[in-house]
Amino acid sequence: MKLMNVELTNENGVDFASWLATGAVQPAEAVDRLIRVLAETRRTMEPAVAQVLPLIIKAPPQVHAPAWQWSIEADGSLVLNLRHPGFGWLGFRLPDVDGFQTNLVDVLFQRNALLDELKSPAG
Repeated sequence: MKLMNVELTNENGVDFASWLATGAVQPAEAVDRLIRVLAETRRTMEPAVAQVLPLIIKAPPQVHAPAWQWSIEADGSLVLNLRHPGFGWLGFRLPDVDGFQTNLVDVLFQRNALLDELKSPAG
């Protein structure tokens, strides 16, 4: 059963996607399913997505003020759920909660120190 035919094109350096949804499946549902399949496919490809954010990156994709919430798994792992407007809800399982907490506290301390430094008068 075909849910959707997708074509990826590039015009003047800009990527475009066009599609034709088939059957009773709504285009949004078909795109959601396609994104999940493409993400799983990309996970298995080489080279893998970098484990660490590269120091030199043109413009990492950002989502302004994403919705987020926490959940706790039966084994005590923490799951940070972030809502991306194009990808939907993405859950990040954090089995090392103590390590995450330490890292988060360090990042917030550095951020607050930087903000204090920027606010203080020079001299």
